[in-house]
Amino acid sequence: MSDLRIAVMVKQVPDPNLVEISEDGRLMRENVPSMIDPFGKMALQHAITNKCQHHVDAISMGPMQAQDVLRKSLEFGADDAYLISGREFAGADTIATARTMAAFLSMRDYDLVFCGMQATDGDTAQVPSELAVFLGFNIYSYATSIDLENMTVTQSYERADVVSKLSLPAVITFMRPPHGCVQIPSMTDYVSALKKEIKVVGFADLGIRMCDTGAKGSRTKVKSVSTIIPKKKSTEFIDGADTVSAASAIMKEVKG
Repeated sequence: MSDLRIAVMVKQVPDPNLVEISEDGRLMRENVPSMIDPFGKMALQHAITNKCQHHVDAISMGPMQAQDVLRKSLEFGADDAYLISGREFAGADTIATARTMAAFLSMRDYDLVFCGMQATDGDTAQVPSELAVFLGFNIYSYATSIDLENMTVTQSYERADVVSKLSLPAVITFMRPPHGCVQIPSMTDYVSALKKEIKVVGFADLGIRMCDTGAKGSRTKVKSVSTIIPKKKSTEFIDGADTVSAASAIMKEVKG
């Protein structure tokens, strides 16, 4: 199938090795080096690998600094880049984020929306399915490869890989990069990307209500965050020669 329009959702995330969490459960991103989310990068690589005559847009939602990941997306081969940015979007949970992104996507005639399986700064894996609901698109999760010539997608489940026929329009989430994908853009790609404009989309451009985006449009609130420290338990060996005594000892341990 030719002339498909593909939107790739990429996200700027803080380096997971350096990020800290505030008392109200928000990631403290200030002065923390950022990077393109690994799963979003996989989605972008699939789009570029299958590009041919298709048009690929890289789209991100975040502060103006998120232009860095969009510039990187252009280096990898995206045709255009859009940043959804504004203080009205701050504090958005997954549903407010998806609703805001869907408002932008619905303004443009996309056939496919590529997403990472999840983002490393939240790990909820909720936004792609919420996007599909808001847009009215089909969704194909856990994709490992896609064939846009034959319009099929391979999805990986615990016990088997499943090849499905694509029904457009669709949201697809990727869990692996394509085989043999480019990891480092060339100098030509780098120079070409510098010449391209990153288009910034604000609140007024989307035609949505304030109560539908940002913190006001969020339906979930983080009450507290704690670090789980696994407790080591000693191993006790029970002599099984006397089965009655052994069973009694086990039952006593189970009952506490």
